[in-house]
Amino acid sequence: MLFFKITLAPVLIALVSLAGRRWGPSVAGWLLGLPLNSGPILFFLMLEQGPRFAADAARGSLLGILAWAAFCVTYALSCVRTAWWWSTLIGWAAYFVVAALLLPVRLIAVWAFALVTLVLIAILLLFPKTLQAASLAETSGQPKPDLWLRMATASIMVVMLTGVAKMLGPTRSGILSAFPAYTTILAVFSHRHGAASAIRTLKGVTVGLYTAAVFLLVVSLSLTRLGGAVSFALASGAGLVVQMGSLLYVRRSALEIQK
Repeated sequence: MLFFKITLAPVLIALVSLAGRRWGPSVAGWLLGLPLNSGPILFFLMLEQGPRFAADAARGSLLGILAWAAFCVTYALSCVRTAWWWSTLIGWAAYFVVAALLLPVRLIAVWAFALVTLVLIAILLLFPKTLQAASLAETSGQPKPDLWLRMATASIMVVMLTGVAKMLGPTRSGILSAFPAYTTILAVFSHRHGAASAIRTLKGVTVGLYTAAVFLLVVSLSLTRLGGAVSFALASGAGLVVQMGSLLYVRRSALEIQK
């Protein structure tokens, strides 16, 4: 079990990172919107704490998307005028403020999904306009140690959160699983190539969060009724459909920037 905790999420993160170096920051951000952290965490919570606990944690993760998106838009607005470390601190502050506000919220999964959907629409409208796009050659030149940092972060988060999940409870565990650790790393390294690159990356992440929301909704509703294998298969299939739809938005945005 420990071996899979250490290896599963890092492998997924590595694949996303390599795709970003090949196709640019918007695609990397879009892929990072996938439940690459919360998905493995929920899987291990189901095995260790049971389907009911994991289903409640999935609802918490669904609400946690709001805090994740708050980090994305706050960093994007900040990076136009501040260095990466200030943007990171301001973005993390936004995440923790929103996460704290979400702790007492007791919405059922369907209403939580409706809230997340509406808020993501509003957040996407708040993103600053990018004046120029980072070239593919620039984004593909990120240093290789960055990849190992992302993979190590993935391992640490999965092991730590699953280890303290019973003490935290399902809602807190779910919200914390949406902490933007990978997003922060991707945003900082994109920021090194200019604010425009960071904004494109974070907007791509936010668009991709619709996929995470659908995945978490399906898991929350079906896990106690259909079991783990069927629930995760259905959630992955539904998420894939949404992800393909959101790709059209990412591509259209990239074309508008190039014009």
